[in-house]
Amino acid sequence: MAKRVLESLKGVGAVHAAGLLLRETPYDLSVWADDHARGPGADLKAVASIDGHIDITGIAEAVVLAGPDDLVLTIEDGRHLAFRLTSTGGSVVGRWLP
Repeated sequence: MAKRVLESLKGVGAVHAAGLLLRETPYDLSVWADDHARGPGADLKAVASIDGHIDITGIAEAVVLAGPDDLVLTIEDGRHLAFRLTSTGGSVVGRWLP
């Protein structure tokens, strides 16, 4: 199934683990939708995945100790992304929190 980019997001956000601020860090994210979702409001329902990269320099150990299920990135517009690292280089996948 084909996907299309809904949003490309770049900025500096706050990484929290279990409610504790680890650091502010640059992020580069892509929000993807299944290509078949069309029509008014479809983009809100169509988010298939969110992936990208954050700079984990200096926080890699803290991220490992915190555990993979407690990581949240607050992006510049105030949205919160629950994420997990998919590589030691800072690649991430995630989902928006309500």
